[in-house]
Amino acid sequence: MKRLQDIGPLKVKMSGCINSCGHHHAGHIGILGVDRKGEESYQLLLGGSGAEDASKAAILGPGFDEHAIVDALEKVVAVYLGEREEGEEFLATYRRVGAQVFKEAVYDVA
Repeated sequence: MKRLQDIGPLKVKMSGCINSCGHHHAGHIGILGVDRKGEESYQLLLGGSGAEDASKAAILGPGFDEHAIVDALEKVVAVYLGEREEGEEFLATYRRVGAQVFKEAVYDVA
């Protein structure tokens, strides 16, 4: 519970439908499950909002298998916790620091 309280409001939306049935484009973190030649793959999207400050989440990079997506989400949250300013929620941090900081952490590139 402490970790959830520390993270604060975070909208994670997941869909298995390319038509956005799960609204993965409207999540602070979105996950789109797709079938790639018979293999499950999960695209990670960041920066969406369905609120008054509406924005469409963008794909961060190549997809992940079912195990790697969990690690990718952990890395996204770790970047957020490390980069946020006092009282800043995920979306504000993402918009302030940009996608590249998250991409470098998730894909282990500099």
